[in-house]
Amino acid sequence: MELICFDMDNTLVYAQKLHVRAFHEAFKTCNLQKRKTRDILKVLSLEGSILVKILYPKLSKNEIKKVVDEHDRFVVKNAKHYITRIPGAVPMLQKLKRRYKLALLSNAKKKEIVATLQAAKISPKLFDIIIGNDAVKHPKPAPDEMFKAQKLLHIQKGYMVGDATYDIRAGKQAGLKTIAVCTGHHTKKELQKEKPYKILKSVAELSKVL
Repeated sequence: MELICFDMDNTLVYAQKLHVRAFHEAFKTCNLQKRKTRDILKVLSLEGSILVKILYPKLSKNEIKKVVDEHDRFVVKNAKHYITRIPGAVPMLQKLKRRYKLALLSNAKKKEIVATLQAAKISPKLFDIIIGNDAVKHPKPAPDEMFKAQKLLHIQKGYMVGDATYDIRAGKQAGLKTIAVCTGHHTKKELQKEKPYKILKSVAELSKVL
C-alpha cells in the first residue's frame, strides 16, 4: 500500500477568500499598514508566521505571533461562511481510501484544519492521519509534514498532491511523486516550472490518474 499526502486549502477546499480576509482583519486589528490582496496571495501558501514576516519584516516575534493568532481566531470563527468544497473531492477520497493510506498535511494549525473540514463537510475519518504546522518544526516548503506522515504510517512511497509550488518542492524532498492541481492561485505555468509528475485541473481527476 502506498501513501497519498494531500494539501488542504485550494486542493480539497476553496479557502483563498477566507485566509485573505482573515489576514486583512488581523493586520487591521494589530494596527498595521494595509497590504494589497495580491501581495498576500503571493505568499499565501506559506505558514502564517513566515507570511507575516515577509510582509512586515520589522515586526518582532511576539508581534508576529499576535497577528497570526488574530488570523487563526478569524479562521476558526468564520470558516463556515467562506469555505466551499472542491467538486468531486469527497468521492475521490472515498475511492482512493480503499487502496491507499491517506494523509492530510496543512500549513494551518490543527484547530483550523478541524474547522475547515467541518465547514466543508469532509469527514476527518477519510484520512489515516492529519498533520498541521503545529505538529512539526518546519512546515512546507520543508518536507517535515511528509516525513512525519511517512514515519507514523510506516510507508515511504507514494504521492504529494497540492495546489502550490511549495507542495511540489516539499513532496520532492520527501521522495514522493508530486501531483499539482490547478485550483489555487499558482498558475499552471508556475506549477510546470517545478516539474511535477502530473498536473491536473482538480483533485476530482486524481482517481482516474492513479
